[in-house]
Amino acid sequence: MVKKARTGRLWAVVVLVCIVPLLTGCMEALQTGQHVNVSPPSVGPSPTLVATALRPTIGQMSPALPGSLASDFATVVPTQEPTQALTPTSIASTSTATTHVEPLPPLALFTPTPFTNEGRWRGQQIGRHAFETLRHYSTASSELWWYDPINQQSVILGRITGEFSAQAEFTLRGQGVPALEVPYQVNLSYGLTALSPALFDRIMAAGYSEWIETYVFSTPGVNRR
Repeated sequence: MVKKARTGRLWAVVVLVCIVPLLTGCMEALQTGQHVNVSPPSVGPSPTLVATALRPTIGQMSPALPGSLASDFATVVPTQEPTQALTPTSIASTSTATTHVEPLPPLALFTPTPFTNEGRWRGQQIGRHAFETLRHYSTASSELWWYDPINQQSVILGRITGEFSAQAEFTLRGQGVPALEVPYQVNLSYGLTALSPALFDRIMAAGYSEWIETYVFSTPGVNRR
């Protein structure tokens, strides 16, 4: 046992003696700036270069084939079509084309000619037929009417009997009854010589003074002479 212990210690001393010079040399090399021998780089390409060479660009990308390593088109950034810049001239022409409106022709409104009092009276006559000369009629009893153009209503002047003269025939608008147009001299003809002051004032307001156009209805009691 004593012999084995001595032998172990002897080997330990030998190892220390061998290691110490090696460690001392390394320290001196580091302190004096001498480069430690490094194994030369490998001849083959680095993994980074290989990966870079194998990664295709977007422009060189080919459609994905079954089992290939091509990128999915869904992850590729789409290219945009170049847009044409709008110049001030094009903007002005566009705005002019969109805002230009053809002028409308002038609107001509129909302006009816204002009726005179005589025109209002003629407007009440449908199918008026004027006689070439006065025609004479007789009646046992007929009402003599006058159309007031100012108030636009017919008023009765009185009743006449015997003979009277007519200058036209027509159909009265609104009633559809045939009638004869009778010239009447105010407060003188056919025995009607006492018109009321109210009627006389209305005749004067319509612009008449001596003669007015009145009418009688063509009834079976009116006969031509």
